[in-house]
Amino acid sequence: MQNENKLDKLFQKLVDNTISEKELDCLMELINSSDPDEVKHGLLAKHWEDVKKGNLPIKKRIKGDSEVLLQKILYKIENIEKKKKVKTFFPHSNVRFWSGIAATFLLLAGVYFYNQNTVVNITEPIIIENDPNSGVITLQLENGDIETISESGERKITTSSGNLVASQQGNTLQYTGAEAQDKLVYNTLNIPHGRQFDLVLSDGTKVKLNSGSSIKYPVRFLKGQDRKVFLKGEAFFDVTRDKAHPFIVNAEEMNIKVLGTQFNLSFYPEDEDISTVLVEGAVVLYKEGADMNTNTSSQLVPGQRAAWNKVNNTMTIKEVDTNIYTAWKDGYLLFKASPFHSIRSKLERHFNITIEDRSGRLDNQVYTATFRNETIEEILEAFKEDTHFEYVHEGSKIIILDTNINPNKDANEN
Repeated sequence: MQNENKLDKLFQKLVDNTISEKELDCLMELINSSDPDEVKHGLLAKHWEDVKKGNLPIKKRIKGDSEVLLQKILYKIENIEKKKKVKTFFPHSNVRFWSGIAATFLLLAGVYFYNQNTVVNITEPIIIENDPNSGVITLQLENGDIETISESGERKITTSSGNLVASQQGNTLQYTGAEAQDKLVYNTLNIPHGRQFDLVLSDGTKVKLNSGSSIKYPVRFLKGQDRKVFLKGEAFFDVTRDKAHPFIVNAEEMNIKVLGTQFNLSFYPEDEDISTVLVEGAVVLYKEGADMNTNTSSQLVPGQRAAWNKVNNTMTIKEVDTNIYTAWKDGYLLFKASPFHSIRSKLERHFNITIEDRSGRLDNQVYTATFRNETIEEILEAFKEDTHFEYVHEGSKIIILDTNINPNKDANEN
């Protein structure tokens, strides 16, 4: 009864369009643990009648917020479906049912906003956090609309007046830059774990995005202004040379400024360092807001890596083998004298899995290896030849066992 009351309140908040992200998580958990028929034909049916009758005491919410919320609902429904491989909670028909209900709630909310003239003028693009575990590549447009991108798909992105902005051919999204603009208009491309994607900006600059990455960039760069983009995650840049318009990549508090060059930038939230590896050309690194003409900037030459430590606010520059840091763009996983805790995070992003080391012995083990098309199991078996361990693979989780525990018993308990 307590769960039923809680579900009732959360459904009402979904209808009202006032549900928070935390409450949405709670709603999906309750749905997942409840009888689907009771929910579908009981509580939801009651609220669905309110929607059809127009009884919508909706809190004002801009269109972009509604679509972001809808996307989160659909992601959670998909995740529930994936986790229930043996005993599926939602058959496909029910997934479509829930998706339709969620979409209709928010569509009706959007109509309500329009009729009440509550449209908000947004001068800055809505920035959403990339959900690296979603498994879905998304493109967020300037107006807040979110489109899902299939790596095998083809599409054209146009302005409201019908002018071509960008076109997708398979694993590449290319911007044309054909239409002149007097203000910056941003798109944001989000790449989940287990995926990679190519982006060609309007100036011809090529960007290869690694898994778990997000990049915000102008649809078209403006004449007389720097070409500035914003990155979270990892990307390899091949920048088109333009002396009059320096290219700048922002990685939180650090900026990397170039004219025309090739470099790799890695900036994941879980990493202590913002890593810049220069392959060709020249780059200057400086803190956001700092004067480049003072001694606060640092310049790299090809073959060097700059590591900005986010904890200590210190910069370290040294000569490196650039292949170690760029092999990923050619499909390789290359490790050279790397500790397992560093390798583990790369494997998790590459295969969209989580690895839990219960043995407590592997984190500081050092490995040198190169992989390309191997499965995660084949990679772990290779590591086992150096340091023996046992593991179990459960769905998207790998557990490295404490060898003092019976593996079968441990697997059954989890």
